[in-house]
Amino acid sequence: MNKLFRKISNAINNGDTRTVKLKKNIVGSFVIKLWSCCMQLLVVSMSLHCLSQYEYGVWLIIYGTLVWIDMFDMGLGNGLRNRLSEAIAVGDWARAEHLVSTTIVVLSVIIIPIVLFLIIVISQIDLYSLLNVDMNIVSNLYNVIYISLLFVGVTFVLKTIGCIYLSLQLPAINNLVSALGQTIAVLGIWFLIWIEKGCLLYIAIVYTCSPLISYIVAWPITFKRYPMLKPKLSAIDIKELKPLFGIGTNFFLMQLSGLILFTSSNILISRMFSPMLVTPYQIANKYFGLTNILFTLISTPLWSAVTDAYVKKDMLWINKIISKMNRILFLFLILLLFMLSISSLAYDLWIGQKVFIPLNISILMAFYIFMLIVGTCYSNILCGFGKIKLLTIVSLIQAVIYWPLSLFLGGLWGITGFMLALIVVFSLSAIMNKVQVYLICNNNARGLFNN
Repeated sequence: MNKLFRKISNAINNGDTRTVKLKKNIVGSFVIKLWSCCMQLLVVSMSLHCLSQYEYGVWLIIYGTLVWIDMFDMGLGNGLRNRLSEAIAVGDWARAEHLVSTTIVVLSVIIIPIVLFLIIVISQIDLYSLLNVDMNIVSNLYNVIYISLLFVGVTFVLKTIGCIYLSLQLPAINNLVSALGQTIAVLGIWFLIWIEKGCLLYIAIVYTCSPLISYIVAWPITFKRYPMLKPKLSAIDIKELKPLFGIGTNFFLMQLSGLILFTSSNILISRMFSPMLVTPYQIANKYFGLTNILFTLISTPLWSAVTDAYVKKDMLWINKIISKMNRILFLFLILLLFMLSISSLAYDLWIGQKVFIPLNISILMAFYIFMLIVGTCYSNILCGFGKIKLLTIVSLIQAVIYWPLSLFLGGLWGITGFMLALIVVFSLSAIMNKVQVYLICNNNARGLFNN
């Protein structure tokens, strides 16, 4: 056993400083994400113990829609990640402090009026008709949304800590904070089951309050460890908004496109079919999405590491990493096919007979997740390069064609057509991202492909 540990340790510590740091974060993230995945699976099965399939489907619609609040950072989070990575790479800690302080204050100023505005607007809308929800089954829909909005709004600002750790090339710590929130959620739902008080409102409180608690815990610890990044009013520099928003605007447009693609699926399924069908769709998504979570562990550190290498013009290192990522993509395809072959058994072990997931949903979901993984791999590299103009345009094209294509194919072939639309849309970004990365690495990128 000791010999095995020594071999693993030697493999991790073999290479240049950047590569070793990348490996350590991938290994650390893997252990943390393994725990996180267990928590996510438990949350689903425990939630279904508290709620009916219909109620859980409604909650998935609400929770998925709440992610739209992320859009209101106007790309500042990802803009901070890139600019802060650049400042840290050259040791400019004074600018790093300005970037963090400015971003956090601006986000705070943005979110307060937005949450109040959303509450007022929602109170004037007939959500039951909009979301195709039966009032006799879910009677407290508005209260669920109001409370969730408040918790998510506060989390919106505090989660900037995650961008800081990503800029420091410490994604494992970011994953640890996230895993803590998921663990708190599991404990919260377990408590609801124990006291037999499971209902949609309490589930909403647990889901949205848990990540907030984890960020509240992480906040003082983070800035005690990195006092040079602690936000201060005196460190606010309005001049930093231009570089943050400059690249942040593109990130905002990609973020907006991503939100349309990822969060509107539940609404479309509910409108086109029924909230009942949201549950099997999302359960299949979470099952095959485990591979995407695993891949994110590997690909997320790439962003800041590639930025560091690109700033230092180390293209040899970048090309080596891309070759390794291609081999990893093939392994993930094999893993998805294996998961598809045992999916029926996996569903039975996970959720029992509570929900039936048709085979066609599982097959199409596996293919969709693979396209998502391929696109994510190369988009992280492009973001590290700072070459995101074409990435933004492709994202916008995806967002524009997604709804009409989903409605058209869904109208023809039901849920099968709806998922085929997803596959078509994400295949577009997978192909374009890969082509652009190879053109840049071979110095053949011209025009949009070099932006």
